[in-house]
Amino acid sequence: MPVEFLGQVFSEGASSVPYLPTILRVLPWAVLIYILRWFFGGETNKVERVMHGKVVMVTGGTSGLGAAIVHDLASKGAQIVLLVRSTQDYWLIDYISDLRKKYSNNLIYAEECDLSSLHSIRLFCTKWLDNAPPRRLDSIVLAAGVMAPPFSARTVTKDGVEAHWGVNYLAYYHFLTLMMPALKVQPPDRDVRILVSTCAAYILGELDLNDPEFLERRYPGRRPWLIYGAAKIAVMALVAEVQKQFDEYKRPDGMPTNVKIWCVDPGIMRSPGTRRWLSLGSVVGLLGYLVTWPLWWVVLKSTDEGAQGFFAGLYDPEFGKGKGGALIRECKVSPYRKPEIESEILGQQLFEVSKAQVAKIEKAAALERAKQKKKDEEAEAKAAKESKSKEKDVTPKPKSQKYCGKKVAFSDETDTITAEASATDTPKSTNKRRTKKT
Repeated sequence: MPVEFLGQVFSEGASSVPYLPTILRVLPWAVLIYILRWFFGGETNKVERVMHGKVVMVTGGTSGLGAAIVHDLASKGAQIVLLVRSTQDYWLIDYISDLRKKYSNNLIYAEECDLSSLHSIRLFCTKWLDNAPPRRLDSIVLAAGVMAPPFSARTVTKDGVEAHWGVNYLAYYHFLTLMMPALKVQPPDRDVRILVSTCAAYILGELDLNDPEFLERRYPGRRPWLIYGAAKIAVMALVAEVQKQFDEYKRPDGMPTNVKIWCVDPGIMRSPGTRRWLSLGSVVGLLGYLVTWPLWWVVLKSTDEGAQGFFAGLYDPEFGKGKGGALIRECKVSPYRKPEIESEILGQQLFEVSKAQVAKIEKAAALERAKQKKKDEEAEAKAAKESKSKEKDVTPKPKSQKYCGKKVAFSDETDTITAEASATDTPKSTNKRRTKKT
């Protein structure tokens, strides 16, 4: 059959075969698209690891990159703790139920840890640490983040901090510093890994520790990548500094520290955040994104392709033995393009600034909560007082009854007294009738 087909093509020409000319015209473009798609798709993780029984915390695990990571971990039987804004969400309940049913893994649940509130982070970490013996913890994946589109207004967290700085950096600093005791007490033979999401936009960032929220420099609404990149520079310097602190820690048993923390650059993906950025957060922009979607399908990664670096960081044994504090890009260690990120001076200054800022915010938030609690207690007391006064006004007064000369029964003597009364009444009525007749 192939010989006859080739003979016909060479003898009679390609036009003699139905649809062959069209296929030959389309085939080079299809091959070109395939090559471009393969190139922009990036590297693929080829290492697998048994995750049954391992406890993994994930932020941002309900959509985009985090959801792709959660699905892969769930398929491997890992115990997943989703850190979410609120657990009182019906969609979240359905999402977890679907995950459990799809992968036959009931070890998936959610805990409230809102990254836009330092108080919420402290509540969760305190709850996790308040356990004896210490809880098992194998990995932490910090994949949540915000990225405002160009020409958008400045937004703040619940604590009044600029959103990029507050969520992409300050929340991670607060979370990691509070969770350090839980990580340090893990057994020495346990391979503990922390993965923090970053982005190549850090190259465009402008970090100034004297003005990290761009208050004095004016918020760059037209160029939000300046403050977004600044937050990513800070979080990458944080990762390097945290790894140094883990390495300097001396365990009571004399064993080496078994905690490794890495930054992971997933690349540019077709995630909800990227879609919002490209569409400028508008309906018209979204329509433009849909029209040009074939182009983005070729040049942008899917969330599964972007998660390959995280899979390598979680599964590859090399990342459990390496130095740590470095950048994972395309499933391998890549150098920072800004050498100041690994500077000890920057890391120490960043810790000092962050510590002072967190203390100031938490103090102000505690005072505000105390005031609000006092107002609520006063309001409750006032409401209780008003309800009592209303009850007094509504309560009916007992009516005074005139004495008719008859006995009133209040106990078991009712039947007897009633019978006596009827016996007494009958003769009276009879006497009246007799009198009338007479």
